[in-house]
Amino acid sequence: MSSVDHELIEEIRDSARDFLQRRDQRQRMRRAAPVDRDYWREIAGVGWLGMSVPEAQGGLGLGWRAMAAVLEEAGRAQLPEPLVGAGVLPVTLLARITPVAAARRDALLQAVCAGESLVGLAWQETEGQLEAGEAATAFGVSVIEREGAYVLNGEKRHVVPGAGVDGWLVTADGEHGTALFFVAAGTPGVTAHVHERADGSPACHLAIEAAIVPAEALLARDDVLDAVDEALDLGRLMQSAELVGVARQVLADSVAYLNTRQQFGRPLASFQALQHRLVDTAMQVELAANSLLDALDTLDARPDDATLRKTAASRAKARAARAGLEATRLAIQLHGAIGYTEECDVSLYFRSALHLAAWLGNASAHRQRYGALAALPASAPDGDEAAPVTDFPRTADWNGMPEADFRRLVRGFFRARYPEHLRHVPWRLHWDEIKDWYDTLSRQGWIAPSWPREHGGMALSPARQIAFIEEAERHGVARAPDQGLVMLGPILIRYGTEEQRKRFLPGILSGKAVWAQGYSEPNAGSDLASLRCEALVDGDELVVSGQKTWSTLAQDATHMFMLVRTDKTVKKQAGISFLLVDLSSPGVSRRPIRTLSGHAEFCEVFFDQVRVPRANIVGDLNAGWGIAKALLGFERLFSGSPKHANHALQQIFSIARQRGLLADPAFADRLAELRMDAADLTAMYGVFADLAKAGRTLPPELSLLKIWATETHERLGALLIQIAEEYGGADMRLGYGNGQVHALAPYVNALAATIFSGTNEIQRNIYARQLGLEGA
Repeated sequence: MSSVDHELIEEIRDSARDFLQRRDQRQRMRRAAPVDRDYWREIAGVGWLGMSVPEAQGGLGLGWRAMAAVLEEAGRAQLPEPLVGAGVLPVTLLARITPVAAARRDALLQAVCAGESLVGLAWQETEGQLEAGEAATAFGVSVIEREGAYVLNGEKRHVVPGAGVDGWLVTADGEHGTALFFVAAGTPGVTAHVHERADGSPACHLAIEAAIVPAEALLARDDVLDAVDEALDLGRLMQSAELVGVARQVLADSVAYLNTRQQFGRPLASFQALQHRLVDTAMQVELAANSLLDALDTLDARPDDATLRKTAASRAKARAARAGLEATRLAIQLHGAIGYTEECDVSLYFRSALHLAAWLGNASAHRQRYGALAALPASAPDGDEAAPVTDFPRTADWNGMPEADFRRLVRGFFRARYPEHLRHVPWRLHWDEIKDWYDTLSRQGWIAPSWPREHGGMALSPARQIAFIEEAERHGVARAPDQGLVMLGPILIRYGTEEQRKRFLPGILSGKAVWAQGYSEPNAGSDLASLRCEALVDGDELVVSGQKTWSTLAQDATHMFMLVRTDKTVKKQAGISFLLVDLSSPGVSRRPIRTLSGHAEFCEVFFDQVRVPRANIVGDLNAGWGIAKALLGFERLFSGSPKHANHALQQIFSIARQRGLLADPAFADRLAELRMDAADLTAMYGVFADLAKAGRTLPPELSLLKIWATETHERLGALLIQIAEEYGGADMRLGYGNGQVHALAPYVNALAATIFSGTNEIQRNIYARQLGLEGA
């Protein structure tokens, strides 16, 4: 989305917030009043009902991002009017049908957009139904034509709004297929059996018995089911926005309460157990928000792909339902007894979340729908292509190339050039094992996918980076020693001098310089500012003494970027410098450390009076802390990549196909949940990758990305071990799929990922401060 679009959306959001604050929505919600027609016309007057309607049909044509911003604010304010039920659903359906008579349809559409007519959509015929044509029942509405009129019989269920309306849009099945009618309230034979939803709003079951409607009541008879299904999915996306608003506001209210409520002589906000619970719930909210944005992007990019629309809508609704329910349920717990009463606003949000999460399909139903519709990875990704790629250009318009073509090119390159014996290795390879492949990528110009072109990179967009990573994972390409590529390179591009970039970037690209990270020290792991490795200024040099530990593959490195203490007289963070060190310098020694998997992946590095040119300081002396945090941002962004989760999914699919597990409903449901977790991870990662590519500061929410990525990887690894049965405890490759599945590797590797770059517990502490919790 362009910056202009972003600014417009924020203006719409601010305007919606101002409009909703003119009256106390929460007090009105407590009264469970029917729709206030005067207020409904005010809502129509500010353009909300016609916001998504194309300008050619008399609407504002602002699109679904604008509408989502309004719905999120409506959720925060607890707007009692049924904006989705009486606004989004009927307006969207009317705008999309192929009408029998355009004039009649247009008149009704304009009346609804203007707030002059209050109309509901009656489509559902059985509990749990997600699509208009999927569950024909004996009680469904049927239609027969008689003497220039139509006779309707049957039932519709869970219609919102269910009272005080001027009529309903009703789907009915006849000999010519499904048709859409406008049935006016008060039509003889039509009875609305009204019941309250959890939030107090009225819904109804419509009983239609020999109801006669005039010929002009017929609105459409072609492609009605498709139009209804599209309206329902767009309604679910707007429900998701409303649920995000509910969750955001109740979290903010909970933070405010914990900051003021005292227990045991301390604010409740100071208890780490409560902080972490709030952070985990906030993570669900951010995932829901990003899943929604990803779904809206999908609709913009491929508006005619019905399957993509359905999977995107189900994924967003399932995540938003979880976020809304978890946030409101936690709020009751955190508020204590008062949270269990109607006197506390928490009850309004809880009841609203219950209503929204269940109506139009609950999380479980949408998870199953997603699992059934979302495309599974190809069963044989290594199969021959009809026209194998043999020409691999060093440079091209990668981002402008169709994604399918880009993937085919990358896939062809891996097949042609990557060493077969190194495919699907379960552990990190040493430099002598992977150097030839690094050199191959370097010669091809594909070694730095995310770097700008002017510095030798491919300048891939986040979407193309993900495609590149996915194809590498699918082919089993091992991760090369890449700390220079993913950590130091971006730091030098942003903070280094021109002379430093000329000195060090070419060596990273060529592989002549292999870099290791020197951050952690004994007793200063996640508490990075407590480092003691010292560098004393001596003229044009610094003299380094101390120790670094947990340095990945430092035994193979030629250089190290490291944090050193250059001033002990100031506070911890202020006396740190960011230094580049040649590890061949006198006084450097190393000791490899074997991990629990038996591989020497880590290393201790000792510095004994090691002399380093002062010109190797990145940034200013004693100003390394800001650079250190930026690098941690890049590292957490890398840790938050979906590559590890997607690789584990590939392994799971290999075993599941061999064992026939995909036909097991219980397994399929669990797998669908984890696939959605991975898809939402990809959506969240794309947001941060966009920020990094634009050179913008990565926000504190990056901690949530790191947590979700590593813990999703861990959950997938645990499932892989489970379905591997006895092989889940064997340190060997399995004979599933291409014979390259290693059941233990994803789980064991995920354990390490939850620790490095700052443990996940530390990430929760960091984000607790971002939430504004006192004492965090």
